[in-house]
Amino acid sequence: MASEALRKVVAYNGDFDIESHRAMKNMKLRYFRVIEEIFNAQSLVGASSKLNLTPTAVSKACLEVENLLGVKLFTRSNSGMMPTEICHSIVETSRVIRSELEKLTHRVNQFKEIRTGAINIGFQAPALEKRIMQGVSKLKQRDGSLKIRIVYRERPYLLEMLENGELDFAFVDFFQLNQNENLNLEIMHRDNCFAASRNASLSVPELLSGWEVNRQNLWIMPVKGVALRERFDAILSARDLQPPQNIVEYNSSIGLEELFLCTDGWGILPFYAVPIARKHQHIRASYELLDEMRLESGLAWMKNRPRSPHIEEAIRMFTEEMPEDAELILADPSLKH
Repeated sequence: MASEALRKVVAYNGDFDIESHRAMKNMKLRYFRVIEEIFNAQSLVGASSKLNLTPTAVSKACLEVENLLGVKLFTRSNSGMMPTEICHSIVETSRVIRSELEKLTHRVNQFKEIRTGAINIGFQAPALEKRIMQGVSKLKQRDGSLKIRIVYRERPYLLEMLENGELDFAFVDFFQLNQNENLNLEIMHRDNCFAASRNASLSVPELLSGWEVNRQNLWIMPVKGVALRERFDAILSARDLQPPQNIVEYNSSIGLEELFLCTDGWGILPFYAVPIARKHQHIRASYELLDEMRLESGLAWMKNRPRSPHIEEAIRMFTEEMPEDAELILADPSLKH
């Protein structure tokens, strides 16, 4: 498969002055890694940090590949290294080769009765934290040699890492992701929201109906880029309502409970956070829902991307679980908007 992919790259331009077998003979595996990292970073400095090489060494390796193939892979400018059309084929080939080598290594280790592999997981959906960690525990129990790396970042960074092949899959909020044709999405959690402070709580429709007064409060909100914040900002904008001016932003739940208690600030809380909120105030039996604040989160992974067997097995394990529906906890069906 890898040889065929490279043959297609070499045959891409009819003016090539080299034969395909010569290119395949001289294309070193490290060349593919270099080109892919430059493609991802679109700069020599960024690629060099990933490869633990100097920018000069990365530039030299890139020139060697371009001389070997007889085409320019990048357009060099002050703004960076912009990949050419043929470069996309090189990177696609690189990913196929890496995946096939991982599969081969996996088969050899199985033959030797040794199972090895690595899984890179992105994590941005707090509602799934318990299920994710339980799943990671199951994976390690099945295969003690498996190396698992969990990365917690804002959703835009995780999606970029997925696209670049730095993550195998990610647990994220699905807000507006249905428009992305390159992603597989599997819902694992459904939810909705209410507004609360240390002393009171409101449904989102109640909050919006009195927004001119409510926006004067201190608001504790996720940073821009977090799906919950994007959703609430979109709701305010659609109603020509101004965002709050007195605001504290956060990108981690660490210390968040204490912040709410010390400041008496208001926040938009998903229903899965009700057990925490109940420790500090009375929570109603039900809340009026707003469909625009409906949350869906789960597993996202790239379509048409070759994967090694242990990654396919991990995806299958997580997607076999039934989705949780926290929206039903405090929803009042008679008041649903």
